[in-house]
Amino acid sequence: MARGVRYDDDVRRRAAELFEAGAGHRLVAAALEIPDATARQWSRAFSAGGADAVLGGGSRRMTYDLETKLDAVRDHLDRGKSIREVMVKYHIASESSIKLWCRAYRREGAEGLEPKRRGRPPKSEAGTRA
Repeated sequence: MARGVRYDDDVRRRAAELFEAGAGHRLVAAALEIPDATARQWSRAFSAGGADAVLGGGSRRMTYDLETKLDAVRDHLDRGKSIREVMVKYHIASESSIKLWCRAYRREGAEGLEPKRRGRPPKSEAGTRA
């Protein structure tokens, strides 16, 4: 399947059932005829957040506080824990979040992990007419 394919709830539910039964990502990929990389990602999400992490499928944006981000990054970078170990310990469903945090931390330190304002910047007072 092409990149960015969205799998329906039935496929995700079946994957969660297989993971709960102890199946590995290769078996899930073969059984559901999905890419190995997708099954691997779901397996990691399942390890970190259980069936809900697989069933949610990125439908809601998770936010983490600064302390959780810092602890996760330090566990990975300073203490040598694998990304999967960090995901499980802090219940982070996406490995890409940890990778992004590590890049930001290397570039900007702890300040790189602070929440950023999203969206269009507010209009300045000087630019408005009375």
